[in-house]
Amino acid sequence: MSALAPRGAPPGGASGASITLVLGAGGFLGLNLVDALLAHGVTPRCGRRKRSAVLALRERKVPLVQADLDDPDQLRAAMAGCRTVFHAAGHYPRLSLDLAAALDTGLRQLRNVLDAAAAAGVRRVVYVSSTATAAPASAGPSDERHVHAQMPGLGTYHDLKWAMERVALDETRLEVIVACPGACLGPWDLRAGTSALLYALARRLDPPHPDGVVNAVDVRDVALGLVRLSQHPAPPRRILLSAANLGLHGLLCALAPRYGAPPPSPALSAAEAIRLADAEERRSLESGRRPALSREIVDLVVHGIPLDAALSRSALDLRYRPLEETLAASDEWARRMRFIPQPQVTPS
Repeated sequence: MSALAPRGAPPGGASGASITLVLGAGGFLGLNLVDALLAHGVTPRCGRRKRSAVLALRERKVPLVQADLDDPDQLRAAMAGCRTVFHAAGHYPRLSLDLAAALDTGLRQLRNVLDAAAAAGVRRVVYVSSTATAAPASAGPSDERHVHAQMPGLGTYHDLKWAMERVALDETRLEVIVACPGACLGPWDLRAGTSALLYALARRLDPPHPDGVVNAVDVRDVALGLVRLSQHPAPPRRILLSAANLGLHGLLCALAPRYGAPPPSPALSAAEAIRLADAEERRSLESGRRPALSREIVDLVVHGIPLDAALSRSALDLRYRPLEETLAASDEWARRMRFIPQPQVTPS
């Protein structure tokens, strides 16, 4: 029997039908996951925080439910009758200046989710982690076997995701599957997270950046992988979702002509990028403005490692889209949202 409820089932669940809840449904990955579930004939129950933007979810005509990660009672109510929960709302600190605070929030909220799922009788939680938890292999690309034995000390984002993943994998009251996506690209990146450097390039700016390995993946492929994990009779406990290992500076240089932009300035050294990001985040803390370069992005790039996601291809039958197809969809959506300008037309 499928772990997913049939499309059109009432929010409370019909007799004998199971219910699927998506936490983080209004985010970049969450919206693409909702679309993937709808495409599979499933109307998920979508968790939201009280002040979160839900216009995109309302357009999809999906049932909404309050599900604040700091409210255990709300979480238990949101999960009532659920068989499967997708947790795509793990704590994502805006700045990387306070590791202790990030760990406190992230671990508390994750434990709230797991406690609520256990109390509600949820069968399976598909928890979205990050490829930042992958450790370097002694030779060649890393795969699911390569995990840091202890907190890696590579920055707030890496340490937080490692600690949260440990809690998820230590859960014994219910089945928890950990999915580790790479740098997601594609439509519905409303907060311009992973896509920020590409959007800056498309606006013919010169974004400061380090160089290093980026594990790029189409967000729609990640969403499909999550759906298949939820349906798999015996899924891998932890799985990497990544399509390509790319050098960031080379990628920006290759994409500049696509947007009619000049080639980017040379990449910053790791030390230069860290200093700039730290200064920008301190400025952001005072001003409230977005940093020109975030420490999270710097850490992900300078500590990036090649990955082998063959398990996702064999176990989930994923066929990752080529980068050009991903960029085309991302560009079309970003132009529609006016995040990037329309292409310039040269008079004939």
